[in-house]
Amino acid sequence: MKALLLKDWYLSLRYCRAFFLIVAVFLAGAFFSADNFFFITYPVMIAGILPMTLLSYDERDRWTQYSLALPFTRAELVSCKYLIGLCFFGITFLATLTAVGIQTAINGGFSLSYLFSVAAVLFTLGLLGPSILLPFVFRFGAEKGRIAFYITIGMICAVGTVLAGLGFQTVFPSDKSEFLWLMGFAAAAVYLISWRLSIRFYQKREL
Repeated sequence: MKALLLKDWYLSLRYCRAFFLIVAVFLAGAFFSADNFFFITYPVMIAGILPMTLLSYDERDRWTQYSLALPFTRAELVSCKYLIGLCFFGITFLATLTAVGIQTAINGGFSLSYLFSVAAVLFTLGLLGPSILLPFVFRFGAEKGRIAFYITIGMICAVGTVLAGLGFQTVFPSDKSEFLWLMGFAAAAVYLISWRLSIRFYQKREL
């Protein structure tokens, strides 16, 4: 497993420099504008889906076929992508929270409750993206999986729009902080389920 993680780390350093630059720019934006929701959330979201980019390079270089001749199980190959995604997400998550904390402290508006709420939102959004995307990629391949992902998201948005038009409303609990952390725990559970589902899909897929 260590060898697989190192392979993906070197691959990301070689081919994903643009992603690192984008994350750095948005982290700087979060530092100077901590109240801008987009600057705060975008870095963790893009870091969370970085494994999909690595999978695209694996397929382009035919690593998926070559790896079958090596002493790695398919479960290890899938787990590597989920673990490397957690590493990138964790680093970006901590960096973003640090930027927000420093910026709010400088402006005199530092609040632990606000920082915890931001952490819960970042944690949820950062895990949901790969949780939904990766099973499609491991089932259909990088390109087809991306298309299936977009179709699924489009269908979810369409259903939500229809329900909103029919008058359905979401009622949130009065304690917003607890609700946000509840979403975070749910996102972690979904990530674990997605991990297991991807292993099952990849074990049955013909390469």
